[in-house]
Amino acid sequence: DDVLTGPGDDAAVLSVGGVRQVLTTDHLRAFWGDPWLFGRITAIHALGDVWAMGATPQAALAQITLPRLSGDLQERWLDEIMSAADAVFRAEGAAIVGGHSTQGAEFALGFTVTGIQGDTRLREATPAPGDALLLTRPIGSGTILAAEMAGKAEGDDVEALLGIMATPQGKVARLLAREARAMTDVTGFGLAGHTARLAQAANLSATLDATSIPLYAGAEALAERGLRSTIWQANRDAVGFDGPETARTALLFDPQTSGGFLAAVPSDRAQALAEDVRALGHSCAVIGHLTERGQADVTAR
Repeated sequence: DDVLTGPGDDAAVLSVGGVRQVLTTDHLRAFWGDPWLFGRITAIHALGDVWAMGATPQAALAQITLPRLSGDLQERWLDEIMSAADAVFRAEGAAIVGGHSTQGAEFALGFTVTGIQGDTRLREATPAPGDALLLTRPIGSGTILAAEMAGKAEGDDVEALLGIMATPQGKVARLLAREARAMTDVTGFGLAGHTARLAQAANLSATLDATSIPLYAGAEALAERGLRSTIWQANRDAVGFDGPETARTALLFDPQTSGGFLAAVPSDRAQALAEDVRALGHSCAVIGHLTERGQADVTAR
């Protein structure tokens, strides 16, 4: 029996008796006051690593920190959180099997999730120079949420963002896993950080077409005004980057919540796969390609 990892992922893979089980954990500090919506988005966010490994979700444990509330309010919040999350997991054939709750200074929620990795190209394939990079969601959620907390975001932009973040992506992951050579979900390290990690795992670099990267409505204008997530600078410092310093490229380092999938796929299949994803009702764009290892982890043009 072994403990394995996969290229570009944030999960462990346990090989037990010939069965490969993906194990991952993630949590979020509250960015929204509605416990039902926050519970739904956090569950989708936590499932991202399991989906990105081409695995079928199996079970989840919840970790809940509630703000100090009356007993009645605590019960209502817990009911809303768990009902929202349970609906997400059950739709994927998984179940919340336990967890722990406590009180603290701020509302936070997380899930530890397991999944079973069946036969998928992701188990054996290695990305190669020339492989195309697909992205299945816009970027800029960290900037918009930071602006919302500062009272500087447009309501319509926030509403559109939350609607996308609250949409599960299991079908998208299963479609891409059949042909992707590597895949990861784009979360806290930002698009540039996750691109660099995916490329580095194969001893490669990446070139991105900045104009092809989809952005959440309002994100570029907020970035132009200097709005940044609190961890933006750490993300920027962590990546060897070569490219123009613009509002659009600044969003490459924006941490994402419930982000899309970044997949390396054969270049001759990229456009067809993007169309297949869009046929499922999700966005998808070809945003760049992998290259031979260079001085920069990520180059933007």
